[in-house]
Order: sequence, then C-alpha cells, then structure tokens
Amino acid sequence: MELEISGRIFSAEIRWASNLKPVLAFPEALDNDFPAYYMFRNVFYSTSDKKVMDELGLRYDYTIIPPAKVGTEFIKTFGHYHPKANGISYPEIYEVLKGEALFVLQKPRKDGIEDVIVVRAREGEKVIVPPDYGHVTINPTNKELRTANWVYNRFSSIYGPYRNSRGACYYYTEDGWIENPNYKGVPEIRFAKPKKVLDLSKSEEMYRLIKDPERLMFLIKPEKYMDVFDAFSFE
Repeated sequence: MELEISGRIFSAEIRWASNLKPVLAFPEALDNDFPAYYMFRNVFYSTSDKKVMDELGLRYDYTIIPPAKVGTEFIKTFGHYHPKANGISYPEIYEVLKGEALFVLQKPRKDGIEDVIVVRAREGEKVIVPPDYGHVTINPTNKELRTANWVYNRFSSIYGPYRNSRGACYYYTEDGWIENPNYKGVPEIRFAKPKKVLDLSKSEEMYRLIKDPERLMFLIKPEKYMDVFDAFSFE
C-alpha cells in the first residue's frame, strides 16, 4: 500500500496477522494470514517541515488498521513501551483521522501492572500516551481506522514485555474485555475520554504543530512538561 501526500509517495511497512501471534488472545484461531495494519513512517508535507523534524529528531507517522478479528478478538497493534529519559519514559501523541480507536495504556511495576487506562477516541480527538505507559491501539469497529502520531525518533521501542506476556493485560473481544492470565496483579480498567490538548480543536490537524515546534518539545524533554499529561477525563 502507498500513500500520496503533497505529491510525495510514502510506502507502507506492513504488520501481518502472523506477526501478531505472540500477542493474540487466540493465536490458534489464525488460519489465514492477512495484513493487520499498515504503517507509514516519517511522513512530511514539505521539505521545510522535514528539515525541522530532522533537526529536532521528531517523526510523524500514519497507521491504517482495517477492520478484522482473530477469533473473537478485535485487531490491534503489537504494543510496546518507550525507554526512559531523565527518569521517565518518552511520551507519544496520537490523533484519530478516521474511524474509532481504543487505546490501551498500561503502567508496569515489578510485580505486575500498576494502572490500566482505556481511552476511546473518535475522529479528530487527540490522545497522549503519558510517560511510563506502554500502549496498544485497537480497531473495535467494522470500519477502517486511521491514526497519526508524533513521537521522538531517537530511541528504539521496547516490544519484549508484550511478547513475553502475550499482549497487553487486557484483550478486547466480541464479548468485551478479557483479562490476560499471563499477568499478575492486574487492576480494573479505568475508562477515559480524551481532553482537549495543546489547544487543538477536533477540526485542527495535529500535523500543524510542526509549524510551532516548541509545542512538541514535551515529546523530547517530558520531565519539563508534566502538566501536558493531564490529558484524560475519567468516566
């Protein structure tokens, strides 16, 4: 799959359903492989934007998740954590461009999981993954999901904990939420809605932040912008 933006062609990195087997609730139900989602990394609208992104070490991505299930589990991303910077991990910010998403955010501790937040976001809503939380994106509908994200580009994501525990601490299925038995000490889910962040309305595309890059500095030096991370209203 290819994506055309401002006359430029960006090619997708494909995650196949078979790539997700280590984190699926029902891996035995996968009998036919298919593209689970498409990632377009380092997307930019102009060469001047790309120059700023390269100087600051920022990356803007698109992800397309077609509707699908494996068994009764709704399709999702693999899930990962970010490494720490000055005592807390790097954050990330997402925008739902099309469809509806469930973001599963989990904060680990030595003996299990300290906190689990599920954020349901719809078109135009922005979701910040706060420091010290891993995250998974789920498409819980029968329609295509498209998201965009800004993230600091000078680190490698950490996938091992999700692989070792067979996914996040909860799975989302046709029957609702199912606790992953490979975890110990899992708290109940805290359900949340995204607040308005960075003074962006639903109609304002998150990409425009590159025109005022100071507003993206929380991705690079999160310890200096802790007020940004109060980004949810809990149900």
